[in-house]
Amino acid sequence: MNNNKKTGYWFVRGFISFFMLFSAYFSYSHARDLQILGFPDYFRIELVTAKVIGAIVLLVPRVPVRIKEWVYAGFIIAMVSALIAHICSHDPASKVVFVSVDLVLILLSIRFVSRRDYAEIVNPKM
Repeated sequence: MNNNKKTGYWFVRGFISFFMLFSAYFSYSHARDLQILGFPDYFRIELVTAKVIGAIVLLVPRVPVRIKEWVYAGFIIAMVSALIAHICSHDPASKVVFVSVDLVLILLSIRFVSRRDYAEIVNPKM
């Protein structure tokens, strides 16, 4: 992998991790907002813990691709659940659009990162 692609790869992985760490912080510090969406407090703690662990796992080099896939799947499930919760709670369109944009950014980022991860499996000298 050339230096520009490697830099882009790590930038995108860093973006996903930073985004999820920020999301974990927000979920932790805004307990009332999650209660309004219908989530119990114990779920908030599980969500925060999973997001932090997932974000850290993505930043650790040499983590097997299969594990990263599960982390990405968990992030997508969390984002889709948030989108559904905002829609079902009749939140303003601005919140629904914000979560939708977040979901699209995460999906695009994951697609880019996954291509690089699989390219390394096929051609390990990249």
